[in-house]
Amino acid sequence: MIVYVRSVVGACSGKPAPESAPRPGSGSSWTSAAGIGTAVSAIVELSDLYRAPETYDVKITLLEVLRGERSMDLLKNATASNGAPREDLEYVLARVRFEFAARGAPGNKTWELEGKQFSAFSGDGKPYENPSAVPPEPLLRGVLRSGNSQEGWLVFAVAREDSKPVMAFSPAGIWFQLF
Repeated sequence: MIVYVRSVVGACSGKPAPESAPRPGSGSSWTSAAGIGTAVSAIVELSDLYRAPETYDVKITLLEVLRGERSMDLLKNATASNGAPREDLEYVLARVRFEFAARGAPGNKTWELEGKQFSAFSGDGKPYENPSAVPPEPLLRGVLRSGNSQEGWLVFAVAREDSKPVMAFSPAGIWFQLF
C-alpha cells in the first residue's frame, strides 16, 4: 500500500516569517524548538490510492539527550561497528516517545516509524548529515496502529562547537532542542 502523508499543522521550512513568529519553545520552528520533556502535537493526514484520507494525531516527546563521551559509550556498547565520528563532530543521542492516535473512524491506517524521519540541524538552521552509527536499543522504529506508542533512541552527529543543535521530525515540522 502506498501511503501519502500531509502535515496539517506545522512545516519543516526553516525560519518563520517575521509577522507570524511562533511562541518560544512551541516546537513549530527551529528557532522555537521545544525543550526536553515537552510534548509537541501535530495532525497528519494519511491516505492511499483507493481510500479517503484520514486524520491522525502524533505526539512526540524528547525524553533525554546525551552528548559527548556518554553517547559514545552507549554507541560502542550497542555494536562494535560504531566507530568515532569525524574529528570535528560528536554524537548526540536522543531518546524519544512517539504516540499515534486516530481522530475518527475507521482509524485503521498504520504509521511506519523510522529514524530517518528525524534530522539534526545546527543552531543556525543548517542540516547535518545523518550518521551511519547504530543507536542503542530500543531503536525508535516500528509499525504503529492507532493508540500505540513507541520509545527509542536516535543518533545524530553534530559539530563539537555547536552548542544549540536542534532536531526536526518530518513530515509534520516538529522541532526539538538537542541541548
